[in-house]
Amino acid sequence: MAKFLSIYVTAAGLNGGERLINADQIVTVTQASATTTTIFLAPVAGSSTDVLTLTHTSTGTTPSIKAAVNAAISAVPGGQTVAVSFPQGVVCTAVALG
Repeated sequence: MAKFLSIYVTAAGLNGGERLINADQIVTVTQASATTTTIFLAPVAGSSTDVLTLTHTSTGTTPSIKAAVNAAISAVPGGQTVAVSFPQGVVCTAVALG
């Protein structure tokens, strides 16, 4: 069964709302800066690794978004969607695939 992480994006209009990420495809998560977190996804046959970049308000302190994503990955039971719990006061403002 598929496992998904849910990240809510606060951007306006069609750029905002819930984004689902297939947890089975996540290879690693890195905190690139205080305002960006990178999620590397396993390549699909014949393609290179996909990279999701989360832009968020500053984490300032720990726990980081990396820790929040990793906690959500480990909490995902089969066939479920688990929301990533960002630290208090931190919101995701954009998700870019590239």
